[in-house]
Amino acid sequence: MKLRTLPYGYQFTDGVVAVHPQERDTVTEICKAYLDGKSLLQIAEHLNADGVEYMPGVMGWNKARLKRIIEDERYLGRDPYPVILEQKTYDALQAVKNERNTQKNCDRSTDIFQLGVPVKCPSCGCEMHRRYDARIKDGTQRWTCQNPECKKLIAKSDEELLGEITELLNRTISAPEMIRVPEATDKGSCAEVRKLDNEIGRMLEGFNTDKDALRKAMLRRVSVVYRDIPNEIYTAKRLRAVFANAEPLSNFSADLFHRTVKAIRFHGDGTVGILLINDQEIGKEKPNGNNDSDTAAENSSANPGDGRHGK
Repeated sequence: MKLRTLPYGYQFTDGVVAVHPQERDTVTEICKAYLDGKSLLQIAEHLNADGVEYMPGVMGWNKARLKRIIEDERYLGRDPYPVILEQKTYDALQAVKNERNTQKNCDRSTDIFQLGVPVKCPSCGCEMHRRYDARIKDGTQRWTCQNPECKKLIAKSDEELLGEITELLNRTISAPEMIRVPEATDKGSCAEVRKLDNEIGRMLEGFNTDKDALRKAMLRRVSVVYRDIPNEIYTAKRLRAVFANAEPLSNFSADLFHRTVKAIRFHGDGTVGILLINDQEIGKEKPNGNNDSDTAAENSSANPGDGRHGK
């Protein structure tokens, strides 16, 4: 991949950094457009549409490249770079940038920034990104689908979103049996287990049993049984154990969330569901009016030994 060795707007002439006339004009146009109210995205789209090269043979203008130009103090004539921008123009650019920065007062240590999992669009399933603009009167956060053909928009405050997630976690804590455990399948280990059972039985019935050999045989049996537990079963049972041992939440728990959840899904009505690490969604009620707890109760009745209350 080609990389620039000098900031945009400069070139080497006889071994000395000099102004690149065409690129200097583009820098001037970028700054004027930005001061006139154009967004970085609009400016990038305009440059790409006009076929303006970022460097020989390369276009691909984007917000990141333009932001670097807007912020670059070397255009003021910092040694060894000749002057391209006047100080008053540079100061005006920074003032506009700061005014447009709607995220500057965000506290990124708050829980909403600790989610760290994809948030899925209800319309197309693509990822959604959180948007917050302090200039909007109601201050409500918004989630926007990143699919350019969808662009679904859902208004949901951080407090409301975290509250719904906490409620879903609490629902699962109160009824961990709602986590479905797949049926175990015979993968051919039965014969091996029976053989080890017979070997262990003979050792226990004999005299002067070699305790070390008996211990090794028992460990081999455990290993064979554990080896043939499918990952899905192990994951589901581990999830049940995590929720069964968790205390009810009064506030959002980033720790429990990270241990159990792989994604968040918005629904068409703006409510959310959580997709657990076993790919089971907890949240929206079923079309027949039953929710996950109802389904869990049915599963628990059919498999009374799997849940917390079946012990």
